[in-house]
Amino acid sequence: MTRYQCGSCSYQSDHLGEAQQHSHQTGHVCIGKDGAGPAGGKFGKAKVAVKVGASILAATTIGVLTWKYKELQEEHEELQTKHEGLLAMAAGLVVQLAESTAENESLKSENDYLKSATGASKTLKSYDN
Repeated sequence: MTRYQCGSCSYQSDHLGEAQQHSHQTGHVCIGKDGAGPAGGKFGKAKVAVKVGASILAATTIGVLTWKYKELQEEHEELQTKHEGLLAMAAGLVVQLAESTAENESLKSENDYLKSATGASKTLKSYDN
């Protein structure tokens, strides 16, 4: 029965010394089966710790990036809604401006008529009655 299995390749060994030699030569970590410890010695244990730490860091990073992505997506949707509201408000203001401009032109025309000789004459005659 094989007691040590390499975690990176298909190497297997029944002897701790051979598994440690494989670990030192290749940089791989041999894991013991049935309660046997890692065969990599101090460096093998350190590599396992580094791999575990890197896995935890990667998982944490993915979690944080996913959270941040969702947060930014929500913010984007909020800003999109505000943007649509502002566009509607701007369109309303453009309509009001056009109406005010048309009314202003009408009042200018009426004022010009009243200042003219014909308009002034008709205005004065209306007070005589």
